[in-house]
Amino acid sequence: MATDPPFISPDPSAASMGLVEYRPEESDPARAAVEAALFALAGVRGVGEGRDAIGGPAWLAYVVDRATTARLPARLVGRAVIAEVTGEIDALPR
Repeated sequence: MATDPPFISPDPSAASMGLVEYRPEESDPARAAVEAALFALAGVRGVGEGRDAIGGPAWLAYVVDRATTARLPARLVGRAVIAEVTGEIDALPR
C-alpha cells in the first residue's frame, strides 16, 4: 500500500524575505520557450513551476476558464502541463 510522502513545513525564514523581483531575463531557455508557447494560447494568464500528482516537475498554466484547459498541451519540454483555473488576473496598482 502506497503512503503519502511526509509533510515538510515551509521554511519559516522565507516569510521575512518580502517581495521577490521578477527578472525574466534570468530565466532559463526551457522556461522561456514554455512561457512563449503557453502565453500564445488565448486564456492563459500565468505560467509557473510545480509538481504533478506523483511529485515530478510540472509546468503550471493559470487559465481563465475550464474551456482553456482543453487547448493546453499535455507536455512541454519534458514536463506535464497542469491547468489551474484562476479566472482573470489583474495587477494591483502601485
